Amino acid sequence: MSRALETFERIYARALTAADPWRAIKRASRDRRLGAELRARLARADEDGVRIAALLVVRLRFERLLRGSPDAEEWFERDAASFAAAFKRYHASVPPTAFFPREEAELFQKWRVGQSRRKKK
Repeated sequence: MSRALETFERIYARALTAADPWRAIKRASRDRRLGAELRARLARADEDGVRIAALLVVRLRFERLLRGSPDAEEWFERDAASFAAAFKRYHASVPPTAFFPREEAELFQKWRVGQSRRKKK
């Protein structure tokens, strides 16, 4: 059972960071890696609840990042549009696993390093 719950947690976290969390949850409700009970619960999820949960996740991540990284905070103050675009890409590609601001800042920094390496190739 624990493997199914781990899979569920990964799928759910990805859904909450997707461009359309509700559609991602609906897709997850058909994922055969999950047991029938978990799929059924996802199928019955409340659309507004899913969207609100996703908004809370992105808001908390954003706040943790700005509190944990003076560089990110400075970037946001200097060029909010550029920072917001980068944060949106980060949020969509890095699962939300941090609990504290410093952890979120470290995840963001690793992501940025990876992005700059990809651009150099």
